[in-house]
Amino acid sequence: MRKLHFLSGLSLLCLLAAALCGAAGFVPPLAAEQPTHSAVTPQNRDIPRYHQQLERLERGDVDVLMVGDSITHLWESVGRDVWERFYGSRKVMNFGVDGDRTGQTLWRIEHSPMDKISPKLVVMMIGTNNVGSFENTPQETAEGVEKLVDTFLGLYPETKILLLDIFPRGATADDKRREAVDATNLLLRAAYGDGQVDRVTMLDLSPLFLTGEGILPAELMPDFLHPNAAGYELWAAAMEPAIASALGETPISSVPASLENLDWWNERYQDDLALIENGEFDLVFIGDSITNGWDHVGKQMWEKYYGDKRAVNLGIGGDCTQHLLWRIDHMPMERIHPKGIFLLIGVNNVASGQDAPQVALGIRRVVEALRAKCPEAKIVVEKVFPWGMPEERAAKQDRIDAVNRMIEPVLLGLEGVEVIDICDRFLDARGNLTPTMMQDGVHPGPLGYDIWGNALDGIVQEMLR
Repeated sequence: MRKLHFLSGLSLLCLLAAALCGAAGFVPPLAAEQPTHSAVTPQNRDIPRYHQQLERLERGDVDVLMVGDSITHLWESVGRDVWERFYGSRKVMNFGVDGDRTGQTLWRIEHSPMDKISPKLVVMMIGTNNVGSFENTPQETAEGVEKLVDTFLGLYPETKILLLDIFPRGATADDKRREAVDATNLLLRAAYGDGQVDRVTMLDLSPLFLTGEGILPAELMPDFLHPNAAGYELWAAAMEPAIASALGETPISSVPASLENLDWWNERYQDDLALIENGEFDLVFIGDSITNGWDHVGKQMWEKYYGDKRAVNLGIGGDCTQHLLWRIDHMPMERIHPKGIFLLIGVNNVASGQDAPQVALGIRRVVEALRAKCPEAKIVVEKVFPWGMPEERAAKQDRIDAVNRMIEPVLLGLEGVEVIDICDRFLDARGNLTPTMMQDGVHPGPLGYDIWGNALDGIVQEMLR
């Protein structure tokens, strides 16, 4: 195993003694190479749940193996509906067992027909029971996780591992168990962060669950340990890019597609090309017809907020994420060196029937494409605006809300990206859209563009300093 542990005081003394006595040919023994404690020692877990998993492994045909304790196990109850939406049509096996520590997971692996499967991805999150019971130190727990990683790398030479930070626990940052989890995660990041180990990617999901003050809200983890359904939805959304990539899946929302066959679309696209090729801009606004509308209904407000700035509007009506991906790929955006990019996209994906995970993943692909073209720009992703007048809004808005809940987790790990939500600014006191705000239930009127510009003003000023 890789060395996660620091040299003990005894080991340091031995090294000093070796240096002093080396001339005499005497080298004191160093500490043992392999740690020996319960976190790295297989612990018997012969329980009914284990036998259920044996039966599933014997059937084979597993693309994704999810390894863990009760937090993973509870996908089958608390997280069942989310599991069905994300993994119901995929070959995903839940290898979580309530109460497992790293040593018990090691025992299950050693005593299971793991050779019956050949997963493309192993997702692992384990260790909270080691430190939560105070049976193991953070150092020992990290070594247990390390041994599990090494075990899977050895079992499956072609398989990738998505290693998750242990989820935060305890209501506040000074909770003793939270502190032990945090200390363990620091050790794991030091060993596996930034792609240090081939085929292992580490993903820190803690920001999804914690407030800026380090509070773990009961609205996501009622017992301050296990996620509720909303927590499982955040978790699934955050993992979706890695899982889709491992499975070789590319939903339509992520496949660049042109609308050049539409004359009006192609005319607008050619105009955008000319703008980019002939100038530099500090601010780029890009999206669909809602952004395009700055040039029409919102023209007066554009002059108010951006007329004295080097800003360009690259919105085109009808665009879904896949059309925007095509445009970014074919436009020389690297020439304009913007300081900031404002992205609003997704309503047309929803309108065309794409489900929330697909749309959110498409938004991530757009952000990645923008980052590749404009590596220095700050990218502001705006949550999809409200949709539908009161009599029709409920069904439409439910689908928009599902996408918006996934935008932040699906963008996790991308640098220089900020997600903002100004949706409530368009609603009246009863939470409805009005024709003066959104003239047709989807496109802002002049008042809507004024509110939009005002909401972005502070961010714009900061970008241009």
